[in-house]
Amino acid sequence: MRIGQVAKLSGLTSRTIDYYTKKNLLSVERSSSNYRLYPEDVLNTLERIKALKKERLSILEIQRVLHTQDNQGVDPMVIEVQEEINRLKGKLEIVEQRYQQCSEIEKKRVFRILEKELSDCFKRLNKC
Repeated sequence: MRIGQVAKLSGLTSRTIDYYTKKNLLSVERSSSNYRLYPEDVLNTLERIKALKKERLSILEIQRVLHTQDNQGVDPMVIEVQEEINRLKGKLEIVEQRYQQCSEIEKKRVFRILEKELSDCFKRLNKC
């Protein structure tokens, strides 16, 4: 398939497909006329890239997932991480609601506590 066909069928721009190709996310061959020819499974790969981008994976992380021989072990991990992110977002919404109900003095006290906790978390992360 030529890049125009891939773009039309995938809903992506030729420029995006070209970018993914340059980042080694897609395999491509050249025809004798120097057209880029993509394999039939390119649409499946592009759908997978879209899903991984939706999970907020970086291009480097997507490369790792796509190039891992045992892709079956990667997808459940991504799903599990996304579920944890969603749980944390729910908890954060509750905290924000409660925070809005606090007085200004209580808000300042909570802010100082959270600031210290976050600082400690970042220090621990930097040690990893």
